[in-house]
Amino acid sequence: MNKRVLFILFLTLLIAITAFNIYAQRTASNDDLQADIQQLQEENQQVAEEKNELKQTLNQQDPAEIQAYHNALIKQVSEFVETAFVQNKGTYQERKEKAKKIMSEDLLDIFFPTDTYKGETKASVGNIEVFIKTGHLSSNRATVLVRLDHTLHSSQNNQKQVSPVFIEVKAQRQEDHWMMTEFTEVMKERDP
Repeated sequence: MNKRVLFILFLTLLIAITAFNIYAQRTASNDDLQADIQQLQEENQQVAEEKNELKQTLNQQDPAEIQAYHNALIKQVSEFVETAFVQNKGTYQERKEKAKKIMSEDLLDIFFPTDTYKGETKASVGNIEVFIKTGHLSSNRATVLVRLDHTLHSSQNNQKQVSPVFIEVKAQRQEDHWMMTEFTEVMKERDP
């Protein structure tokens, strides 16, 4: 009989421990679930606030004003490409002076490191396509993707090599114009 009582006590203890574990697991799951729900509600609230801000921005700005804003950015980026990626002894100084107005000092040092152009090759650009990647319609910072055809003209053998290139340009609005602050080559296409 002693073994039977001991067995019943052990079985009761085992059932109690199992019940406690099930209860603890459900409680922990509910706590985790509540925390996840709270986080999702906060994120939802933040998205709703951003949506309202964007709606207010759209309501406050005239579509023509937004278009003018984007056109100015596209024009400045196109000027940057035509200034930075063209190489020619005859226009080096003129392009360098123009670059001072549209490029940061870092970019100026990259594209115009010397006082005179000492290279023998000429380069030109064509088929420039500009795609604005910025998220806010009236932000003072913008990221722009540019696709262009970069042509190198060799003066030694009168050959030219055309390379399609994609770059990402970061721009910052300063007073009444855009200043290009950095660029990276996103992808260089292979010739067919």
